[in-house]
Amino acid sequence: MTSFSRRCSSAASSHEDKPNLEMLMHKVQRSTSHHHKKCLKKKGKRLHLKDFPVNILDNICSNVSIQDIVSLSMTCSVLKKKVEPNIYKHVRIMDLDYIADEEELIIQKHFGNFKDEALETESWWVYHNMSSIVDAKSVLLLVYNVLTNPSHGKYIKTIEINLALKPSPWKRSKDSKASEDELIWNSTIDYFLSPEELGYIAHQLSFINSKMTMFDCLLLLLDYTPNLENLIVSKFSLRYVSRLLLKTPNLRQLKIMVYENDDFMELPLKHLTKLTKLRLKFQENTENVLEKIACNFSDYDVLSRLEVLQLKFDKTDFNHLSAPTWFSFFTPLLKKKDGKQQYVFSSLKKLELKDCFFGPDQSELVSNLVKLIPFQQIEWLSLQIYEYSHKGIKHADCSTNDELNYKNTVLSCLSPHMLNIHDIRINPTKNCKDCQIESVLSFLQEHHKLKNIWLSTDSLNKDNYKKLLSILAGHKSLQRLAFFDEFINSKLINNLKNWFIFEHGIRDFDIFKFYESEVLRQDIDPLFDCYRIDEFKNFNERESDLLALFWQQFLNEFGLISLMGKGDGGTSELKLFGYNFKVDRFRKVILLYISKEVGYVDLVYY
Repeated sequence: MTSFSRRCSSAASSHEDKPNLEMLMHKVQRSTSHHHKKCLKKKGKRLHLKDFPVNILDNICSNVSIQDIVSLSMTCSVLKKKVEPNIYKHVRIMDLDYIADEEELIIQKHFGNFKDEALETESWWVYHNMSSIVDAKSVLLLVYNVLTNPSHGKYIKTIEINLALKPSPWKRSKDSKASEDELIWNSTIDYFLSPEELGYIAHQLSFINSKMTMFDCLLLLLDYTPNLENLIVSKFSLRYVSRLLLKTPNLRQLKIMVYENDDFMELPLKHLTKLTKLRLKFQENTENVLEKIACNFSDYDVLSRLEVLQLKFDKTDFNHLSAPTWFSFFTPLLKKKDGKQQYVFSSLKKLELKDCFFGPDQSELVSNLVKLIPFQQIEWLSLQIYEYSHKGIKHADCSTNDELNYKNTVLSCLSPHMLNIHDIRINPTKNCKDCQIESVLSFLQEHHKLKNIWLSTDSLNKDNYKKLLSILAGHKSLQRLAFFDEFINSKLINNLKNWFIFEHGIRDFDIFKFYESEVLRQDIDPLFDCYRIDEFKNFNERESDLLALFWQQFLNEFGLISLMGKGDGGTSELKLFGYNFKVDRFRKVILLYISKEVGYVDLVYY
């Protein structure tokens, strides 16, 4: 039976566009060997490969694909030992119950009924930097590899099993025990392996039998991963998660999903003394289960040790009658806290609320949150919420009293308590846009020590836009800025079309492929060191000169040059409408990022 590493190397060889690192190293060695010999005679002993610094190799591995790392590991046994941990460090098992009908998938995407769960994870965009497994047999190959080479299991720090694709909404019934029992994880391994393969495995590992399920094999894998720190298992219900947690004593991060028809199952949390990061994603009608989960975590004192808390609602279609499902997680904690001075989340530093509905009662909900969370020590806050600062969505419906308008937003209510905030992420809310931009402007004026800002909003008009730029330019401690604004975005789209199609005759320019698709992905989670869409990246490489000329003009035309921290302080890395920029203060130049292959190009000297 082939090993998991050999499977990876086979995959690597199938990609013609990937460099052959073994051949590359051989050429480099030949071209430089004479020079090295001369230097070594003068400078002393040769640096043996076994003594080559591991941190340098780790840096190399972080900038190439897993396939390339596998190729590198095959060059010699010394390198294999040094780079092998990078192959197993992050294992991502794609959803094994995916849709096979590609045409149906295209239809779903076109009409917006399809929601790619992979976009919810921080790793979906970097498949090349992790070991991704896409079928059941490959999972079994991984388990076999680790069981026969226990040292490989010690390298695994993260196991991620997510819903990569959801079945069609018109084919799929709601999640239930019945459908859960049909999961591929409950299939026995003899369904995927031939009798010869099973016989070979049984000869090597006597405790393996043909009636073990895929989930049994996953549990077995966890027995051989003593250094596992991150478990991301949105795929499984609480019934399965409770069994997984028995095998993970060193867990630091846990991400789970609460399904609508989930029955509460007490989680074995007593031994999770190192857990500091928790993400709960949940569907509607899960209020009762969320309350019990909160009590479960509280009983084992897990909440007081948490440094990061993320709550994500698996729903985006809200109206003013929707219920604040997410707050059910905090309801029993308020009852337990009565009469106690200490915060329940006493160690919390990062808080994310995604697609959480506040409704018109945000001030009351915030006042209750303040009793549980020490917002004065919160350093990182991410808000993508739904609220109503006044009755009616139109700004004309609002009161003339600011206290009942933009000051009646979650951001404004939290602002006085945020004494140590460094990083802020603000996404559009289902609220009056006038009130939203006013609350954003007010918050940014009150907090001048922000180091990282991710701002996705609609400034609505030129006056608000100029005011926003002026405030952002005044943040001298700012290091990174991701800025998306609907008001300017529409103008940018027209300028891109005019520049490439009409002024320079690039007739194959596709605004969606070469711009809008990248913005959609980056606005979910901005990345400053890469682009996500291949068409966008390839176009940038092909038309890099024209793109640089375009941005030289556009930065000045729309005042974006003011956001570049050109003095001793200010922003050094920016993402503006999907494009990446950097300020080199030593050379006094603003650079535009083209792609990973090309890197940065000089744009404007100052």
